[in-house]
Amino acid sequence: MTTLPIWAVYAVSLGAPVLALLGALIGHVLGRRASNELDIWRRREETMRMLRWASEQATSSQDAQARMGLAVLDALSDSELLQPPDQALVDAVLDTVLEEPVEEIETAESDVEVVEVDSDPGD
Repeated sequence: MTTLPIWAVYAVSLGAPVLALLGALIGHVLGRRASNELDIWRRREETMRMLRWASEQATSSQDAQARMGLAVLDALSDSELLQPPDQALVDAVLDTVLEEPVEEIETAESDVEVVEVDSDPGD
């Protein structure tokens, strides 16, 4: 029977638990990273769902629904659910909703009286 060198015995007896611990730590770090990415995705999905709903409410013809939609858009703008890249999108929606409605602009343009100017006054 051959005997193993003493360093081999120590390497195996100490190396196996250390390698198992390293494997567990690496697995934990990768699991946490995946969990954080899933949380970010979930928050973004919920933010976009609320943004869609609030936009529909804010453009409603009923005043109460429109006020509620604007309030939700304003709250969403300050919410911790909102990711920094999505802030510009929420701001753009708020700006668009708060602008003068297109129908009023078209009505105002149609009410403008068009006056033709004679280019040759000598006729």
